[in-house]
Order: sequence, then structure tokens, then C-alpha cells
Amino acid sequence: MAAIRSLISATLVSCAVVVGAFTAAPAGAVVVQNCVSSHLSVRAGAPQGTAGTSYYPLIFTNHGPACALWGVPQVQPVVGGRGHSRAPVGPAARNASMGEMPARLIVGTAHAVSDAFGVVESSNYPANGCRARTAFAVLVSLAPFVAPTLVPLKISVCTRRASTTTRLLSLGAGGVGAPPRAG
Repeated sequence: MAAIRSLISATLVSCAVVVGAFTAAPAGAVVVQNCVSSHLSVRAGAPQGTAGTSYYPLIFTNHGPACALWGVPQVQPVVGGRGHSRAPVGPAARNASMGEMPARLIVGTAHAVSDAFGVVESSNYPANGCRARTAFAVLVSLAPFVAPTLVPLKISVCTRRASTTTRLLSLGAGGVGAPPRAG
């Protein structure tokens, strides 16, 4: 019985040492806090087109101290316009990064990260399977970093199927998360 107690005690002590080894920060390491919504702004950049899809960089600019963020923004086309309506126009953007691991991105003051927001041309779909409608804005959020933000952007989307995509954030303002071209 004493041998079992000694074995259990030794196991617990070694587990505590292992856990301590993985939770302690290295000496002199700089800890970067997560970004907060009040320090970030969101805007749409100029589109880049490819094979029936336009990619709009959704640019997240940091106006506070250096901070970290990661993930896939949620993007919902909305009525927008003068009334700033948040009424949805069609389905939310589909996550085109499923199965990919997000990287923790460190964003300095006045620097940006971006998402390649893809909009498939509505004319690529049969009219009865799409029912195209114009959205004048998108509602963008990135929990817990960015509260839902209305971004002016005039696009044509399908209301019967998802015709927009969103991807993992990448460094810079170019929305380079667009899928690579076949080559």
C-alpha cells in the first residue's frame, strides 16, 4: 500500500512539473494582449477578380497598441444604404477555410490584417436557383475581437444559396487569403 502511495505521489509531482514547464512564459518574453473592438476599424478594399469571383479585402486596421487576433470573420450581406439597415440579403458568407488552423496574428499600431471576402457573380448561377439581389453593405464581425460592424459595399448576391465566402485572416491589407490559382 505504501508503494502505491509513493507511486501516486511521484506521478502527481512529475505532472505538476510538466504542467509548470508548459505554462510558464520564457524570461524576457513580451506578452501581447488580444485586440479589442474599440481599437479596430473595418473597411472594404478594392476588388480583385478571378474566374467569375471578385475578392474584396475586408481590412481590419489596429488603432491601439500592438495586439493579437485570429480566425475567420463572419460576413453577412445586408440591405445597408442610407437607412443603414442590417436586414440580411441572402445567406451569410460560407467559411472557405474549414479544416485550416488559424494563426495568431500580431498587429502593430496603424497596421492591418485582412480577409479575402469572395463574391461569386450571380450570373454564374441559374436564375431560379439564385434570385439575385443587391446588398449595399456587409455586416462584419470577428468574435471576440470585432463587434458587428456595417461596412458599405455594393454587391449582387444570391438569396437562395450562399454566393459569398470568407477565409482566415492574413497579414496586410491585400486579402491574400484568396485560394491559389490552379497552375
